Order: sequence, then structure tokens, then C-alpha cells
Amino acid sequence: MIRTIIAQKYARGLFAAAKEEGKIKEYGEELKRVGQFLAASPEVLEALESPIYPPDLKLEIVEDISKGLSLEEEVARFLRLLVEKKRIQYIKGIIEAYEELMDEELGIARVQVRAAYPLEEEDRNVLAEALKKFTGKEVKLLIQEDPDLIGGVVVRIGDLVLDGSVRTQLMAFKESIIKGEVA
Repeated sequence: MIRTIIAQKYARGLFAAAKEEGKIKEYGEELKRVGQFLAASPEVLEALESPIYPPDLKLEIVEDISKGLSLEEEVARFLRLLVEKKRIQYIKGIIEAYEELMDEELGIARVQVRAAYPLEEEDRNVLAEALKKFTGKEVKLLIQEDPDLIGGVVVRIGDLVLDGSVRTQLMAFKESIIKGEVA
């Protein structure tokens, strides 16, 4: 919970700066590149998080990352701030929170989809189009496989859950049998 609050606080700060500069997407892309770099080089993130290494060395590492990834000065300054405030361990959550803010600003709905099996590209497109009509927004599908569903999909848009899974249908049928509603 605290991790999420801290990540959102820093993401909102960078987002406000990006909005002021008119570079919401650009900063988002740069943050994503930083996240990919740190995920591919966990030893670098470990060094930045570690209390063993002196702050000067950590800031040098951040400078190298900033130059290597050709980051805008504002994003580089943001990374330095995270290191100085000992908040770099929240970078993954910050990136996720920033992407959510960016999607909201750009009118994109993040839709979590749990499916019993991998969805074909055509099925994804049909689902995205139907959800676009339903929400009135562009849709970003975040698909996760869940074999426990047996079949069908469960869609979550914010607090709204649309459950079209076979498992839920079978549970409802079971309840009907127990109540004696099925003849």
C-alpha cells in the first residue's frame, strides 16, 4: 500500500512536469526505456538501491544511464531525485502509475482481461472493438491467461467486472439446481 502511494506521488509529479512541457508521451516512452534497461540489468538497479555504494557513485551511474538512453534533462533530473531521496526501488511502480495517468489523459481505458486460453489476434481485435464501443474510449487490453476459468473471459474496466467465464456460468447453474429452480 505504501509502495503504491509513494509510486503514485512521484508519477504524478513527473506527469505534471510532462504536461507543462507538452511531453506526456515522450516522458512516458523514456520512463519505459529506463524500466526496460533496469529490468535487463538488475545489478544496476541493485547498486542504485544499495546503501553500500556512496551517493556520488550512484549519481554517476544515473548520468551514464541518462546519456546512454539519451534521456531528456527533466527525466534525467527525475532519476537523480529518485536516487537522492532513496526512492529508486519504486521505479517499476512509478512507471506503471505514470502509464495509467497518461492513458487517462489520452482517453485510453486500461482493460484487464483474464482468458482461459491464449486469444488469437482476431479475437483480441473483436474484443477491443466491442469494449471501445462499450466504454467510448480507446482500449488497451492487458491479457492474462487463467486456465481455472475453463472457458470464456473475465473483463475488468476499473471497478466494473464483466464475467463471461464458463466457471461462473457453471457456478450459477449449480446454485439454480440447489435452489430447485431448474427442472
